[in-house]
Amino acid sequence: MKRVLVGWMVGIAVGLVGICGVAQVSQVHLGWSENDVYTTITVMWHSPMGGNQRVLYDEVSHPSSTGYPYQEIGVAHTIQPTHAPDGQSITTAAFDGIYYRAALTGLEPGTTYFFRVKGTGPGGTTQEWSFRTIAPNQVVSFAFAGDSQRPFETPEGEMGQLLSMPKSPANWPYMRDFLTDLMADQGPDFVLALGDVVCRGNLQAQWDHWFDAWQEHAVTDSGRMIPIVPVIGNHDTSGYPNIDASYEWFLGQFAIPQPVPGVPCYALDFPNLHVTVLSATSGQVASNWNAAQAEAQAQASWLTQDLQASGAPWKIVAFHYNYMGCYLSCTGYPSDCYMTAWTPAFESNNVDMVFMGHVHNYTRTWPVTLAYDGACLGANCGVELMPSSEDGITYIVSGTWGGPTNAIVEGTACEIRPWIAAAAGHPSVGFARVYPNTLGIAMTDTTGALLDTCTLPYTVSSFPTPDYVPMIP
Repeated sequence: MKRVLVGWMVGIAVGLVGICGVAQVSQVHLGWSENDVYTTITVMWHSPMGGNQRVLYDEVSHPSSTGYPYQEIGVAHTIQPTHAPDGQSITTAAFDGIYYRAALTGLEPGTTYFFRVKGTGPGGTTQEWSFRTIAPNQVVSFAFAGDSQRPFETPEGEMGQLLSMPKSPANWPYMRDFLTDLMADQGPDFVLALGDVVCRGNLQAQWDHWFDAWQEHAVTDSGRMIPIVPVIGNHDTSGYPNIDASYEWFLGQFAIPQPVPGVPCYALDFPNLHVTVLSATSGQVASNWNAAQAEAQAQASWLTQDLQASGAPWKIVAFHYNYMGCYLSCTGYPSDCYMTAWTPAFESNNVDMVFMGHVHNYTRTWPVTLAYDGACLGANCGVELMPSSEDGITYIVSGTWGGPTNAIVEGTACEIRPWIAAAAGHPSVGFARVYPNTLGIAMTDTTGALLDTCTLPYTVSSFPTPDYVPMIP
């Protein structure tokens, strides 16, 4: 807990600084705004001020903001959606301040760069961090987790007990930040964030808090900031139940390619790995079948083209609203729309793993295929367990990034199913490592204990289900 306690003290210091003046640059984070992880990276930040703010960078570290030979001016924008998908006018005020995005291009693959963000006016330059471009033949590692949002119980529009010590280890936001520290200690090449970053996407204070925490915690001991590969969640789109719903709250703050204009779906290619990210928000916070069906269909054609075009040894897909977890599918829940629209493309194009969030626990399936004829068949959607991982898809639900956990309890709606190979209701974060011939994952809880490991490809002769384990709140 050492890093978390340090973070708590830093949070108080930042609050005191805020009394005297507003920081010129905050919420610095990294991503990719185009499908080129070898020679590009995009830096994003927030500022209360306009002007020609920029990124200073170099292949060597500098003790001050002077001497950097390279710079890129940030492109400024504001976040102010005007209409929800149903045509209703959005009444939430525009987010305060200016959001900046600077795409650094022409970089050298497999190279560490040092950077600062330079605001406008005196004293407006950040500390120095570093980032590392991907090398063409490197072994890529990534972390994965979802659902870091605050609990509903905290009053809307207020940030609650952020500067008080936690009453329990799992008290939000300390568990979220603890897990981010745990992730950063392993130094992955990127984080696959599986949605529901915040609880109420139309509230700027929640985004501000998340990105400020990310700037502090998603950094290795050597000062390397870890890029985000973000997945939109239903809570990231609106307030509850569907107040002022819009993708724009999310799109305005992350760098992603946009092959389908206006929809947060995209793909990134890494060595030996193709990552496809889809938008599954199910009609925003209050689920809606018709909206989920329209959302699924809007991406179906692009999804098929994307998967068919990739010859990567390993293909993974990520989206938020899950199926094949602890709840039964084919029950009329909006996740059925995504299963029906997308699974044929997964199965016919050699997808190996599907990563999802939404339910706040961890499950991993055995390799499975699904049977359907345009609509789901039977209570279990025709699930067939496959003895070889090369003949089926492994589905992972990882919704344990510091939000309140969901217990997996025998005899309830969320229980161990015949297709589940591993399960736990623990705050946890996952790690994956990609080699040319193997893809391995490991799930780690807050004690550092391994909850689950799995390496593809593999074969099995039986499909045992895991024991029930107590939930850690």
